[in-house]
Amino acid sequence: MTSLADIAVLFVDDEVEILSALKSCFRREPYVKLFAESAEQALALLEESNGKAPVVVIASDIHMPDINGIELIRRVKSRFPDTICMLVSGAHNMHELVKEVCPGHIFTTLTKPIDVPVLKKAIIDAIDCYQNNKTCTR
Repeated sequence: MTSLADIAVLFVDDEVEILSALKSCFRREPYVKLFAESAEQALALLEESNGKAPVVVIASDIHMPDINGIELIRRVKSRFPDTICMLVSGAHNMHELVKEVCPGHIFTTLTKPIDVPVLKKAIIDAIDCYQNNKTCTR
C-alpha cells in the first residue's frame, strides 16, 4: 500500500476563490494537493505528475469555460484510466449532466456549496478504493 504522502489529489475549478478555500481547508491533509484553474491546466499537471506522486483522485467542477468537467473526465480516463474522478457542481440537474459521461467513469458527484467534511471523506474513500484495487466507479 502506498503512503498517502506519495499520492496526489487534483482539484479543478475555474473559480479562484473556491480553489483558495480548498487550499486552506485541505492544507493539513497528508496527500499531495494540486490545484488547477482550468481543464487544460489540470491535464498539464497530470502529465507532469507522471513518474512523481501519481494523481489518484481528481475533483473537478463541471461548468468551466473551454473544456468542461465532463470532457476533462473523458480525457483523463482515456489517458489515465486508473485515476478516480469526482464531479462537483452547483447545477440542480447534476444527474442529467453526469449521464453524458460514459458509465463507470465517476466515483461520486458532489454539490456546491462544497461540504468540506463530505469531500474529505469522499477523497479518503476514493484513495482506499484505489489502493485496494476495488471497483472505483458508480
